[in-house]
Amino acid sequence: MAAGRCAAACVGAMTVIALVGCGSKQAAPKPTTASQQAQPAPPRSDLALPPGVPDRATGPVTAESRRVINGWLSALRHGDVKRAAHYFALPSKFQNVTPVLTVDSEQERIAINLALPCGAKAIAMGGAGPYTIVTFRLTKRPGGDCGAGVGGTARGAIRVERHQITEWYRLPDRPGGQPEAPPAPDGPAA
Repeated sequence: MAAGRCAAACVGAMTVIALVGCGSKQAAPKPTTASQQAQPAPPRSDLALPPGVPDRATGPVTAESRRVINGWLSALRHGDVKRAAHYFALPSKFQNVTPVLTVDSEQERIAINLALPCGAKAIAMGGAGPYTIVTFRLTKRPGGDCGAGVGGTARGAIRVERHQITEWYRLPDRPGGQPEAPPAPDGPAA
């Protein structure tokens, strides 16, 4: 314990010396103990939602967003991956329990739709600034293997601009929750 107090006092004294030595005209801060010192912010996970992406609706959804999202879901649910892919703008952003991906080619927008093993129907939509918060009911789809995910739900934040999806983010299952671990091959995924 004595060594810890000594270290904390030394850190406080060094701070005062550094401020005085640099010509600071401000009053020297009071020495702090190690437990009072600010802890560095934890590193941001690549799987975390980007800053500014909401995780809950705050108002109504726009008619355009509803139409585009339902059109995309219908195409995917019916196994028309190429048509579903064309609902995504080039470039666009996509995150499904992954780092944020930039989709900037035809092959990539097809690949992200192929990577979604389930079809889905929107069971709730609400607006949140430029985003639409969607709750999906997962379904089977031709060419996909939704397995035990059928009937489950998933949530997403989707941004629609000029009749296309420009951003798609998988949201935690509950507002304010943590992102879920990647599902097992036969588990739910949006």
